[in-house]
Amino acid sequence: MRAAAGFGRIERWDDARGFGFITPEEPVAGAPQRLFFHVRDFDRSTAPPSVGARVRYVPERQSDGRWRAIRVAAVGVAVSPGARTARSRRGRLAATTTAPGARGLWIAIIVWIALLAAAHVSGRLPPLALAAAVGLNALTFIAFALDKRAAQQKRWRTSEAHLHLLELLGGWPASGFAQQLLRHKRAKPTYRRAFAVMIVLHLLALGAWTFA
Repeated sequence: MRAAAGFGRIERWDDARGFGFITPEEPVAGAPQRLFFHVRDFDRSTAPPSVGARVRYVPERQSDGRWRAIRVAAVGVAVSPGARTARSRRGRLAATTTAPGARGLWIAIIVWIALLAAAHVSGRLPPLALAAAVGLNALTFIAFALDKRAAQQKRWRTSEAHLHLLELLGGWPASGFAQQLLRHKRAKPTYRRAFAVMIVLHLLALGAWTFA
């Protein structure tokens, strides 16, 4: 259920996690005194989110009964076309530098499968290890799904250290797909860089163990 558009100010903004809270100027009946919003619901053609900024938004009640703000846009601040273009260029640059991207992920998966096949043919990889790899990736995807849901509902989150540990142990393919399909963590450069490191470390360890 959506209510009429309203105005408010950003009370809190977490740039690293890409979410924040808005204090409405005129709260909707039955809605909380502050509303959650995600960066994907913010109009990128306006000024970027910042604490204290006045915004226009649409309150929406979700199927679970929780309220959030969508179609959020800064008001009273004009952004020049040049600044908008520069921001778009920085966004594209960040997307290309926070490896691995979709192509890099597929290349890494091909290398991973080749190493697993070589280890299996050489007898160094027991059949149960393949089943364990599948199970670990399923667990990793579930962990990402639960973490995203916890973020949306403002509940206790899974630590990034635990997610990276799952990636290092071999769950990184599922992590890569989860980031793309669930749109979770993929816009956070620090996480993406650490994710790339986990892939490299895992492949190096698997390669050393296979050919040692």
